[in-house]
Amino acid sequence: MIKMSLSFNTFIKLGANGELSKLELSSILEEFSITELKFQEWKKYLLLELSKEQQTKLIKSLEKSGSIIKAGFIELEEKVNDLNELKPKIIAYLKKTLQTLPIQKTRKIKFSINIQTSTITIRKQLNSIIKKSIYQTSSDLLFESKIRSPKKETSELSPYQFFKENFHKRGIEITCLVIKSTIFIGHLKWVTNPLKDIKQDEERPVRLFTHGTSIKLARTLVNLSKIQEGDVLFDPFCGTGTILLEGLKQNLQAIGIDRDPKSVRASKANLNHFSMKFPSKERMKDKWSIYLLDSQNLNEVIDIKIGGLVTEPYLGPFIKELPTKEKAKDTMTMLEKLYTKVLQKSVEYLKTGHRVILIIPEYRYSQDYSIYPDYQKIAKNCKLEFQTKSTLFNVKLPVQIGRKHNIINRKLVIYTK
Repeated sequence: MIKMSLSFNTFIKLGANGELSKLELSSILEEFSITELKFQEWKKYLLLELSKEQQTKLIKSLEKSGSIIKAGFIELEEKVNDLNELKPKIIAYLKKTLQTLPIQKTRKIKFSINIQTSTITIRKQLNSIIKKSIYQTSSDLLFESKIRSPKKETSELSPYQFFKENFHKRGIEITCLVIKSTIFIGHLKWVTNPLKDIKQDEERPVRLFTHGTSIKLARTLVNLSKIQEGDVLFDPFCGTGTILLEGLKQNLQAIGIDRDPKSVRASKANLNHFSMKFPSKERMKDKWSIYLLDSQNLNEVIDIKIGGLVTEPYLGPFIKELPTKEKAKDTMTMLEKLYTKVLQKSVEYLKTGHRVILIIPEYRYSQDYSIYPDYQKIAKNCKLEFQTKSTLFNVKLPVQIGRKHNIINRKLVIYTK
């Protein structure tokens, strides 16, 4: 590999909700005691400067992420001058990189090229140079191209295509980001696997549209809680148990309550189904409990401190269009009282310094006016500290969940005891 200094050595592709992805990434990096970081944001990408150890830890940790799409290492950084000067450097980089892929037996490899630039001419040139370089790296490898049209604004494979085409087993996606006058070239090291989530969702015994949290969002919320392995995750509005299940997958203990008998039955069915996949010696069923209970009676089922509270609670009546502002205010006042009541009782069992992750509803009447529960008042009444921004990447809280222009939406709030 050609030795050269790099401004950044890691790239991250953010999800559809970029602010949520940055918030989750900040929480993951904080686990490595990173509180300051050199980074650059460009389109849907973050470029980071990490140590080799931090890179390794990050790729491993991304397996549990819910909102991040892709991540990889940057190996080349060049100014946009004569693009043909790049060819020998790309060949040298590829020769070393291809040796690390598990293709020794078949000698077959699929490749894709993801070029992100607003200039079609540069995209075509880079696509041609990288493609020719790949074919010149080895005479005994059989290459199969999966390149989408370089004329399009983006030529990358989607995560679904990546796993459907078995790129995770015998493929490589070269990523090229052209930012102003600089070209960054590297390859993927991790891609989110939507096939796993689709399978998990289809296999769940019970799915209730109005009582469940999406798998990816649930996973993100658990990560934001920063609950330590083996600690207790508590969800006082457990619904169909998705948040609790994601906690179990991260080796947490899980306790859920709900006042709705239908939700309690759904949670138990889903967590029982998940527990059956484990050998009896692991006793996954011993790591979770679900109760039909009001939060005021928590003392009947909890006698230990919990490591974090994560919940998407009751968000008000199901509606398809905005109510009048007066009715909306009444709904939000009712929810504010409900959340305060539940949190006041729940945080008695929360360890000091640990987090509450809460989703609240938002009704948007215009770009500058929306109605939602007073999350700062909730914090004050529950003796919690409201987090105003992330440690890294300058994300302001609360973060909006869902599409920016949805008139009926949700906000993500983080509190600390």
